[in-house]
Amino acid sequence: MTDMVSGIEVDIPEPLRGCFLHCEVICVRDCCGIDAISQEHELVAEWGREAGPQAVSQAITQLEQLMAQVQDRSHDFVSMFLNACTVGEIGRAELLSFLQAFKVALAAISSMSQHATEGEELS
Repeated sequence: MTDMVSGIEVDIPEPLRGCFLHCEVICVRDCCGIDAISQEHELVAEWGREAGPQAVSQAITQLEQLMAQVQDRSHDFVSMFLNACTVGEIGRAELLSFLQAFKVALAAISSMSQHATEGEELS
């Protein structure tokens, strides 16, 4: 008898959904899943400039929440939007790496925009 791990389906909310859609340039999610979404910092930064600092901050929070759900080994993570699931540790590690890359890119954008705002306040 094997232990069955239940799966939870997670929707990707806005504004993070918009960031992923903006970066879906390699292929299409329905075909390639997260491999369809570019993690290039410049592409993520382009989305961040268009969306604004509040959306970037909210997307970072959403990424942190998603990463916590993926790290929870009491269930498998399933996202129809990302065409991804965490069946097994390899899938979990790949998804965490993907989410972490976006978190790092968005955090860099957030940091740059905070410094720019501070510079404007000092002028």
